[in-house]
Amino acid sequence: MTNPIEARYGFRDLFEAGCVDIAQPDVCVCGGLSELQRIAALASAHDVRVVPHVWGSGIALSAALHACSTLPLTPYALQPVPLQNEPVIEFDRTPNPLRDDLLTEPLTLRDGYVDVPAGPGLGVEVRLDVVDRYRVA
Repeated sequence: MTNPIEARYGFRDLFEAGCVDIAQPDVCVCGGLSELQRIAALASAHDVRVVPHVWGSGIALSAALHACSTLPLTPYALQPVPLQNEPVIEFDRTPNPLRDDLLTEPLTLRDGYVDVPAGPGLGVEVRLDVVDRYRVA
């Protein structure tokens, strides 16, 4: 899958074939927040759970957290049940300076939860000294 439209229809084909139990679109690869929502809608129509894939920077994690916060309970129930039907996110903890050092306030796991950043935009501020350290051109 090389472009967002191919990603969406690729997921659709997998859902229709019954090949997927848990879909893991990556907001940074599938075409952004809007496209991830389209994939999530297709998944919901096929009773497929969505757990956003995220690996990379703190910005990518923030975007994935925002996407995850909009996902419906799957399967639907009146109340969320942790690890059964409420949205979850992949939260990699291997050392990664672009995730751990890039943001002025790192995203942290507390009591099994990660808060969705609440500031403007994606809710995070970037440390420009870290950007400079990893600048290529």
